[in-house]
Amino acid sequence: MDTLHVLYIILLTFWFSTIPVAFLTLTRFIRNRKIFVEKDMRRIHNDPIIIFQITTKSATKIRVVERGIYSIINAAIKINYSNYKISIVTEDENDKQKFDHLKNCEIVMVDKKYNTNAVKKSRALQFAVENRRKNGEDTSKFWIFHMDDESYVTNQTLLSLLKFIREGNGIASEGPIVYPLKFELANPITALAESVRPFGCYDCVSQMKNPPPIHMHGSNLLVRSDAEDLIGWNFGSTLAEDQIFGYKLYEKYGKKALGWHGGILLEQPPLNIKDHFMQRRRWILGSLQNINKFPFWHRFKIAFKLTSYFMGFISGIASAIVYVITFMSMLPTSIQILVDQNTSNPMIWAQYIISSFFPSSFPEITLKINEMASNSIIYPIDLGPVSVLLLFPYIMWLLSYQIGLFLNLKHTKKYPLSKKIILHIQAVFLSLVLGILETFPAFYSIIEYYWRNRMNALKKIHNYDFYVINK
Repeated sequence: MDTLHVLYIILLTFWFSTIPVAFLTLTRFIRNRKIFVEKDMRRIHNDPIIIFQITTKSATKIRVVERGIYSIINAAIKINYSNYKISIVTEDENDKQKFDHLKNCEIVMVDKKYNTNAVKKSRALQFAVENRRKNGEDTSKFWIFHMDDESYVTNQTLLSLLKFIREGNGIASEGPIVYPLKFELANPITALAESVRPFGCYDCVSQMKNPPPIHMHGSNLLVRSDAEDLIGWNFGSTLAEDQIFGYKLYEKYGKKALGWHGGILLEQPPLNIKDHFMQRRRWILGSLQNINKFPFWHRFKIAFKLTSYFMGFISGIASAIVYVITFMSMLPTSIQILVDQNTSNPMIWAQYIISSFFPSSFPEITLKINEMASNSIIYPIDLGPVSVLLLFPYIMWLLSYQIGLFLNLKHTKKYPLSKKIILHIQAVFLSLVLGILETFPAFYSIIEYYWRNRMNALKKIHNYDFYVINK
């Protein structure tokens, strides 16, 4: 058995493991597609009080925050909703001068001397909780809607939030996030890579409606104020405070406490590859920091997801190597056969070229190529019927990018239909690159985490970092 065969066996082991995951993905997509986006846009005037909280380092310096603030104001005017407040939780004193004059808008300055168990964003979130407690806004009459710097609210978002609160189906809920904002300004690769995230929200529906969730968005999160006050954000040094918050909600209030409001929130993809990497790295490191805080079965589910990401990168690299080796062996032989046959028939040429890429497509031609290539050091291996079985997870993988890209482009007016079609085609041809780009942060971060922990244990120091991506 040569090296190429061994590599195939290793790859097949991982490829077959993706079949049940692909089946689960398809099941959740079909089951959740009707409730993914709330479509009942009736306006019923029994308005609760919603506090739209934007937690930021600086609303003045990070200019997209202002865009989000006015999106709330404009959407509220359009649906005739006034029982709300915008709360900008910030560390920049300049924000008070710039935004405090806006109607229904307050600036919550995080005191530099404020000391709590939480760090970074969690520290600001906890400060906001305690500020509401002082103002008497920690009761069930108030609801908190969490937004990131770049979050953008629409009419549909507001109406969906009001409906969820009105129907009383839980104390916390989430909705889908799509990434059309600044799409044209982002690196083309990272913009396409962000396609997988909206599709992942079909899984988020199941996570929220069948808790405990193994992950939770820190934005597009609606929580009743008294519940957030009780849970708080004092989770210590973690880069994924929202993950712990979601589990604590389930632990305290039970399965029926969490739900799905279906209100779309618009955001933007990372603008460059470094930001894309650092964003994913933070998620992975945060999960690794949190994993020992959960019971066994929850730890197992998180570990399985992280392992899938880790192995996804290895599989992607190995698959690319095998594909190149197979292609290198078959294409020259195919061309040699065609030259020897002295044929100019374009259909015959097409069949031989396709067989170089997909050996199972024309078995007789593949057999002829194999016979001619049998004396070479590098020769192809045809998976035969196995490739048909593995076609299902591969199609689901491609489908996830296509559906996610469709959702992202649906909410942008920057591109004509022709440009959108081209982007969909590009996503197909770049699928391997996008997959490697998406899984590399997990591969790197898991190795980094355990290596740094080992080094830090020897040095007896605590290592913690936080990277803010460019908005």
